Amino acid sequence: MLMRLDEHLKKASELSAFARERVSVGGLNRYRRFTRKVRDFFALAALVEERLDLLPEELGAAQMTTALDRMHARMVLLFVEGSASFFAAFAKVQELPVGTHEICGLELRGLLAIRQFLDDPRYEGERGQALRVHADRIANQMRAVMARVPPLPDFGDLPSVTPKGGYSKPIKPPKWPTVAKPESPPPAPGPAPEVQRPSQPPEVRELSLDDLMD
Repeated sequence: MLMRLDEHLKKASELSAFARERVSVGGLNRYRRFTRKVRDFFALAALVEERLDLLPEELGAAQMTTALDRMHARMVLLFVEGSASFFAAFAKVQELPVGTHEICGLELRGLLAIRQFLDDPRYEGERGQALRVHADRIANQMRAVMARVPPLPDFGDLPSVTPKGGYSKPIKPPKWPTVAKPESPPPAPGPAPEVQRPSQPPEVRELSLDDLMD
């Protein structure tokens, strides 16, 4: 797992450099690839740390823990310095792309989560203090960029959480599930039609000679 962490670290370094190239054209999307790799690194590092806590000392747990701490510090340094360089250039872009407010809001949350790492005792000293100052400056730059671009309207049916933690009211009214109307009862049967009885045939009688004379 330490080898995989080292691979994540190298890949993140490449993505950081790639994100700073032509910041005004697709730079924010490239920066997101960089931060995604950073988050993958820290997720894997947390898993490795749990495994090392259960590893016996005779198997070299102390040495691997030291190596993990070094890679952790290198990634924090890479993230802070890479983000500082990117947003120093991105803040100068005149025409920001659509969705910048929402994307920077998500990245701001990620930055504040990593900023909490710097409060760990392993980051005490002047270097840790400098990293905390850089992280706070990056957060302010992100907020300044977000202030330049209005948030996108919410086209959903329910209120959504904005990047700053507020609520955005939807434009469309909520679509409540339609309740099926109860079926109307069948009409009551009317009176039965009268059955016409067949008329009786006329009475037939024989004519006599007297009838003919009349």
